[in-house]
Amino acid sequence: MLLRMIGALVDISGRRPWLVIALALLSMAGLWGYASRLELRTELRELLPSDSPAFQAYERQAQRVDGGAQLIVIAESPDRGANERFIDALAEQLNEPLRKRAACAAACGDDACRAACGPPALIRYVESGTKEVRSFFDANKWLYASVRELEAADEAIELELALRSGLIEDLEASGAPGGDAGAAGTPAPAQKGLSLDETWQELQRRLKKIDEFPSGYFATPDGRMVALRIVSRSAGMGDRRAAELLDQVTALVSRLDPAAFHPAMQVGYAGDIPNAIAEQKSLVSEAVWATAIALVLIVGGVMIYYRSPWSLVVILLPTALGASAGYAFATLTYGYVNTVGAFLGAIIVGNGVNYPIVLLSRYRDFRARGMPADEARREAVINAFRAELVGASVAAIAYGSLTITHFRGFSQFGTIGFVGMFMVWASIVPLVPATLVAIERIQARLPRWLRDPAPRVSDEGTAGPGARALARVTSRWPLAFLAVAPVIVALAAWKLPAYIRDPWEYNFARLGSKSSREKGAGSWSLKASEVFGGKMNVAGAMMLADTPEQVPAIKAQILANDAKDPQGQLVADVATIADALPGTAEEQQRKIEILERIRDRLTPRVLKALSPEERERVLSMKPPETLRVIGPKDLPDLIRRRFEENNGVVGTVFYVKYKNNVSFSNGRNLLRMADTTGNVVLPDGTHVVTASRPTVFAEMIRSMERDGPLATAASLLAVTAVVVLATGSIAGALAVLLALVLGVLATATAMAALDVKINFLNFIALPITFGIGCEYPFNVFDRARLLGGDVSLALKRSAGPVALCSYTTVLGYGSLVFADNQALNSFGWVAVSGELACVACALLFLPALLHVMNRSARMRRSWKGGLLLRGSNHS
Repeated sequence: MLLRMIGALVDISGRRPWLVIALALLSMAGLWGYASRLELRTELRELLPSDSPAFQAYERQAQRVDGGAQLIVIAESPDRGANERFIDALAEQLNEPLRKRAACAAACGDDACRAACGPPALIRYVESGTKEVRSFFDANKWLYASVRELEAADEAIELELALRSGLIEDLEASGAPGGDAGAAGTPAPAQKGLSLDETWQELQRRLKKIDEFPSGYFATPDGRMVALRIVSRSAGMGDRRAAELLDQVTALVSRLDPAAFHPAMQVGYAGDIPNAIAEQKSLVSEAVWATAIALVLIVGGVMIYYRSPWSLVVILLPTALGASAGYAFATLTYGYVNTVGAFLGAIIVGNGVNYPIVLLSRYRDFRARGMPADEARREAVINAFRAELVGASVAAIAYGSLTITHFRGFSQFGTIGFVGMFMVWASIVPLVPATLVAIERIQARLPRWLRDPAPRVSDEGTAGPGARALARVTSRWPLAFLAVAPVIVALAAWKLPAYIRDPWEYNFARLGSKSSREKGAGSWSLKASEVFGGKMNVAGAMMLADTPEQVPAIKAQILANDAKDPQGQLVADVATIADALPGTAEEQQRKIEILERIRDRLTPRVLKALSPEERERVLSMKPPETLRVIGPKDLPDLIRRRFEENNGVVGTVFYVKYKNNVSFSNGRNLLRMADTTGNVVLPDGTHVVTASRPTVFAEMIRSMERDGPLATAASLLAVTAVVVLATGSIAGALAVLLALVLGVLATATAMAALDVKINFLNFIALPITFGIGCEYPFNVFDRARLLGGDVSLALKRSAGPVALCSYTTVLGYGSLVFADNQALNSFGWVAVSGELACVACALLFLPALLHVMNRSARMRRSWKGGLLLRGSNHS
């Protein structure tokens, strides 16, 4: 009944070809139109499971601090003054709209009025230097001395004043052993600065350490580069707001015309935002190029193989329909695609054309042997139905196995690929027969030179010297090809055990854009490091506590966790708001009391007794009367804002500062950072969920390690089940699966031998290879089944289409080999290797194995017993 239904659908498509094609084109136009709204999100956090604790914590943190990603603008020229003037002008232009909106909001009395002031700016604040910080610390430097230092200074002044007044005698100066003789009761010579010098010099040293930019600008010592730092409302992981901000700043810089400040001035951009956007642009451009290159090479290969430009319509129409359905489904379900799904178009094109290729090849084969067109269409579909169904099933399994994982980088890719490949398969039965009829009717009205040449086959019904050569060598020397299997197994036993213990790529520097490190954002980031060079006390991975009161305990716990790390300590310090304050309120009050005593001792009479030079010096060091207790809100903006949430709460934000030699490109370090700082449990049992960029990356590694093996195992098990059911015999299933596993095993061994580490992109190649790679050995086996076990004839008739299917799939992956993005590049190499290994096993190892197995009567009976769907006599 199923075969009758399929035959009837083929006949209907042949009678109404233009209606079928029109419906397909209308559907495709609607699907592509709907899919045009699909958004590309390249933030790495979009790859994480939505229920991941690290992801959820990071999302909550992003809402509380509203981004915080940095955009650093660097002006570089030989003239310090020109660089400073440009930075001043840029800061003024950036701050003007912020001031206007703030003034508008301040004048409002309700939320509706404030909303009318406009949406929040993309910029949280702008920093052009440290002048405000220097002024603040200069005015309050006495509070930053310790209580012990101030008490020592107070005691020294009290002693010196007593000596000066003659109330006590300096024994060292009046004849004590080792001292100089002097008149009893004579005041000692005045000591310069009334003993404040030591404390004063220590405070000046601290102030100099705090004020790491003497010019007041973020600049290199020679002034060759001056920087401006923009703190945005973006998370800095490639989101749309970050791109908008970079575009706005770039346009503003262009209007300011840096050359007007100095002819040699260059302006560049560094920080989280331009680095993430550079990676995003690299990925998007590579995905577009990959799809375009794959399409061009596929088109060329198909035309050469069939010697027909018309064949492109037959093959590409269902493929395009399937791809449009996949992306429309993504638009409906997700509304966006993530990093991994960005280049799915090239893969759907490369894999999807396999189904129409097999069907078109069967049709041309039957026509070449004299079968009428209507019968050839029907017989081709029925003859290829099992192979097409199995091919679609195993491909769907390959993609579907990714959907069972929690890692969104896998699951979204798998879902879109599953829908796309299924739609290609579902559309070939009506579309391929319809387009064949339409093309034949068009060609009937064209001159002969515009028509396709008639397909030709040899007397035995085969085409191509390559296929005949493969059939000849595999039948004559099957054991030579089977001998490859133990060699591959031996190499795998040698290389894989050590590789499997730790196959993951932990060097994140190998996953990004190669060119961005040499030019663009990467090179300017190196210059930004030269400007800041570890300066600015507040730096590191930002995290949040639930309340300010928790921060000291969290800091202590993080440092304790770090001290327990068996591999050594990573954390240099944990910067909190307390580090920027001169102590607790009680400590500051104690300091103020001591400073008041010091100030009271410096009476006009005491100052009058000093020389003019000493008097001037003491007055410059005299603690001011304006000193008061400093709270978090009193700190200068440059410091306070780093510890402040959107709602104005100060003190919940803190920063984990790592040692200078700790690499953030090392995934193992990120895992250790996450273990040290993620989800801190305080001594009282309070569980504080913390997150930072390192913990997000670490969660991605953990998710990949957990879900990768799960997807691969699911793909292999499901493919095995389909093959066993489709072959109808244990021996046949074993032959097909041995060829498939040998191809995958060869790929994995090559990865181990070449030390190709598994990353969040190339791992997809392994479960997909089980599905896509299974098509090739099953096609050869199924053709042999239909031919009653004649393996040589089956190989002669199927080798060409199988090789063409592999060629198109290799192109879909191979275009990524030349990608600038190293993760894409790695994915391309692994996928291409898997394809080549599987098709080689299908065309060499499997026929040799079937020849050997065919020598037994049991195997010959299994060819007939395994006919679940009977083929035609024209197989």
